[in-house]
Amino acid sequence: MKIRFKLLLLLLLVSIVPLVAVQTGVLESLHSLSEEIGGEVRSELVNKSSVELKRLVEDHARVLSKQRKIVELNLQQLSAELTAWIEEGTMFVPPEILIGISAQDAESENERLQQKYGQPDFVMHGESGINFNYLGYDSGRHGTADRIIPQRSTDVIFPLFKTIENRNPDLALWIEANFISGESLTYPARYTGMSMGRMMNAPQPQAASIIPENLLPAWSLPKKDPVTGRTVLTASLAIIVHGNIVGSVSIDVPLGTLLSGNNHLNMFSHNIDSMLVRIESNTDSTNDVEIVAKEISGTGSKTMMHMWEPPTVQTMLSSSDSVLFSKFKDLLKERKSGVISMPYKGRDSIWAFSSPDKRGISLVLILLHDDVVKPAENAKKFVTSVISQQYRNTSLVLVAVVLLVSVIAFMLSRRFTKNILILAKGVKRIASGDFAAKVEISNADEIGELADNFNKMVPSLQEHIEIKSALDVAMEVQTNLLPQSSPELSGYDIHGESRYCDELGGDYFDYIKPYADQDNIRFAVGDVSGHGVSAAMLMGSIRGYVRARSLSRGTLGEVLIDVNKLVAEDTCKTAQFMTMVMVELDPLKNELRWVRAGHDPALIFDPGQDDFTQLEGDGIALGAVAEATYAESCCFDLDAGQILILGTDGIWEASNGDGEFFGKERLWRVVNSAKDLPAKVLVKTIFDAVHTFTGRSKQEDDLTVVVVKRNN
Repeated sequence: MKIRFKLLLLLLLVSIVPLVAVQTGVLESLHSLSEEIGGEVRSELVNKSSVELKRLVEDHARVLSKQRKIVELNLQQLSAELTAWIEEGTMFVPPEILIGISAQDAESENERLQQKYGQPDFVMHGESGINFNYLGYDSGRHGTADRIIPQRSTDVIFPLFKTIENRNPDLALWIEANFISGESLTYPARYTGMSMGRMMNAPQPQAASIIPENLLPAWSLPKKDPVTGRTVLTASLAIIVHGNIVGSVSIDVPLGTLLSGNNHLNMFSHNIDSMLVRIESNTDSTNDVEIVAKEISGTGSKTMMHMWEPPTVQTMLSSSDSVLFSKFKDLLKERKSGVISMPYKGRDSIWAFSSPDKRGISLVLILLHDDVVKPAENAKKFVTSVISQQYRNTSLVLVAVVLLVSVIAFMLSRRFTKNILILAKGVKRIASGDFAAKVEISNADEIGELADNFNKMVPSLQEHIEIKSALDVAMEVQTNLLPQSSPELSGYDIHGESRYCDELGGDYFDYIKPYADQDNIRFAVGDVSGHGVSAAMLMGSIRGYVRARSLSRGTLGEVLIDVNKLVAEDTCKTAQFMTMVMVELDPLKNELRWVRAGHDPALIFDPGQDDFTQLEGDGIALGAVAEATYAESCCFDLDAGQILILGTDGIWEASNGDGEFFGKERLWRVVNSAKDLPAKVLVKTIFDAVHTFTGRSKQEDDLTVVVVKRNN
């Protein structure tokens, strides 16, 4: 990257980064504040709505209970008067307190009833309809002997039915009396218009009430009234004549009237689910919550008419939170009121519930959290829009700053980069091999100092390149001094290799054939003290001495005695030396002879043993003492499967980061694990194990290994 761009980046970092950091911090704080306030408001709205919803559902349950008691009180009065009427016959006179006259005039009363039942108060001949001025009577098609109702006296009891409806216009839809004789009385009367007479034989608007088996009022589940289409609850009570139950009285109560208090739930939301439920026991001792009626959304203005409907098929209430729903069912079974927050149709909701009576029917109101927290969400959206606007304003400022800084950076960069471009041209000339390149910069600043150092650097660089070229040549020469291939010997697998830590090294190995008329072969491994050029030069000299002396016959000891004298003359002033081990293999006898010159013993690996066998022997390093003597050691038989290993101390003295040595025990484990592999692979395995152990990318010492395997 050019300096002008670096300068641009620097100026941008200095000017923009603080601005961005501060602005980002402010905006992040606003975001956090918005989230925190929104969360608090949402939580507060949910809690407040839960409390209010619970209070409303409990208040409504109390109102519902009172309305139930009013209906039951009217049933008791109606049952008592019907009992007296049946027992006294035509002599019965209803008490004035129960048949008070309506305060409204006849025209207003008829208009009210027509609106309530949705029908006119008279019909033409042959048409069916509802008559509000008569009490409907159905004989049940039984003979007169079986009748319970006094004959031709329904006019006497009609005011009683009329008064009950008039005093409870919202609670009483149909008032009916059913008898075991099959007879029934219904108000208002439904008839087929043969005449305007009082004999009504048309079917009644609902099924006959079940005659209770006890003296307590009974309530039915919600059902659909076939005439008005409204959902009703039927309350029934027995009629007892002379101690015997002869029938029952019933009042159909519009469910919408009982639950009319739900209208003010709109203060929370128009999407509240209102329902009546009951616990349904299963055969497996578990319980389900059955919906017996549910408020549905109407069209137009919201009224209670036709708003509550019983399900057409059995419908169960459920929630995805089984733990909370189980708690909800337990509270319903105990007929308790409460409020619980749990999912409804996959969305978090508030469930408020209460049991208005002991019939096992509970009122449940379900309000979605999303509807409750709309104000909080709207506030959050407003804050988010303000933050977004602030982001846009900040972006415009940043763009202006970037443009201004870019102009300044390019203007300043031309002044600063002029001399740098001169230096760059000089570097390119050097890279192309022109070491006569110089730069002419007279500035007294850092650029001028850099130019002076550049001019001084060129000669030194040329000298280092020449040295590097010489080292490359020397490395190639030394590499060629080492064996380029392994000897082939029947019954044996042989491989040797050296890896230097620098370009040049002091490790040495060689294969020597001492006798032209024999297959004997000598393996020499040596290690010159130190590294680098001096070690490599001494290694090359000793290699030449060993090869030259091996042309003449003589034992291994005699060879090293003569070589040592020559080496001592070369190292008398440098204090260098070389350790060496030389092993001669006689393939006819499978016999080994060896001599040591201060080097670690050669190792014999026997698969049948648990350790190496070392080829011991005395001898001082070559070049240390000119008159040193070396004796050949004999003999060791190399059996089938055994492996001869010659190496330098770079193998077992390699250390890891903890200062621990690789050691010959690890070497034994490596050889043991790879003993069946070819000699070349075994050598590579040893090198890889050392490299893995040290954990370094560059080795610290030269590594040399020669492996001689006698095949099975």
